[in-house]
Amino acid sequence: MLAHPDLGFVDGGVDFLRADLYASCRTRFGVATALPRQAYSSLVFQELENEKVWTRDWVCVGTAVEIPDTGDLLPYTVGNHAIHVQRLAAGGLIGRFNKAQHGGCRQVPAQCRTGRKTKCSYTSCGHSRDRGVIEGAVLSGEMTPQAGQYLGGNPDRLLPISIKRLGPFIYVNIDPARGATAELPSVEGAIERNAIRVAGDWRDVAANWKLAGAALVDTARSHADGGGASNYVSAEWHFPNLVIIKSRRAALAIVLQPTGFDQVLLRLSVFTHEQSASAACDSLLALVERAAATAVTAQEEIVRPATCDTTEASRSAWKFNQHLIDRIAAQHPVYWNAPLMQARLGR
Repeated sequence: MLAHPDLGFVDGGVDFLRADLYASCRTRFGVATALPRQAYSSLVFQELENEKVWTRDWVCVGTAVEIPDTGDLLPYTVGNHAIHVQRLAAGGLIGRFNKAQHGGCRQVPAQCRTGRKTKCSYTSCGHSRDRGVIEGAVLSGEMTPQAGQYLGGNPDRLLPISIKRLGPFIYVNIDPARGATAELPSVEGAIERNAIRVAGDWRDVAANWKLAGAALVDTARSHADGGGASNYVSAEWHFPNLVIIKSRRAALAIVLQPTGFDQVLLRLSVFTHEQSASAACDSLLALVERAAATAVTAQEEIVRPATCDTTEASRSAWKFNQHLIDRIAAQHPVYWNAPLMQARLGR
């Protein structure tokens, strides 16, 4: 929410808020065109997504089992905003904005304004790449660097965020005006209740997050790639950033986290309810590798000059585009033209 809508979202003469820009994307599948090419390569469109999606919708940030013990902390950057989810002593979860949103910088450095998350020692910053889970023991006792970055001296003064646990997943909403009332995704039954998370990994892909999401679903539904109904594999994309691929013996949840307009981090969680399902898990992970290669190729095609709009060939992308265009067209009663990082007053 760092860009006020009055300033517009225009890149190369293209106004991304114009409804007619997406008219041809709204027609039926098979006729509808893909999103404008700039939607996959523009820093301005990335800022539009920050305003219209990441700071408005419920966003999946991981799974509750990743932070099992008291004080364990899961960092996550939602759009341009750095937040964390922490396990409480009573067993519940709490979400907050990080203490050091911009690390130790008085102003945002040039390298942090490219639209790509940077590798920086201040992992609590909204412009840096996230680090993994921080164990509660590291954050307790004396003020450690990690505690200073994420919690500060008094975590109760940090700006809170709305948080929900849906099945095994942790969802957050950082909109202080409507977070508690925004529609929740239907994912509670997506993973079987008796399934446990047996593995987790991160996978970087050099492609826009939307291309990666479509590639994951399309590959998992493709018989030629080892997926599809004939192989007892299904896939679903839960807007905006959770893809779930399931087989008879395992399930794979993929959290899509953009790290640049042409980069995405796949946060993988493998679930199964069987003790000897390693082959099934490996088969699902192999689908991810094929999908990653497809997404990279699609990104390379996007940046090449084109003289006309292309028909959207992916049904999953077409369905996703309808949700995204709805978000772009939505009007909100409150817009935030300043970073959401102020500490709460009166505490």
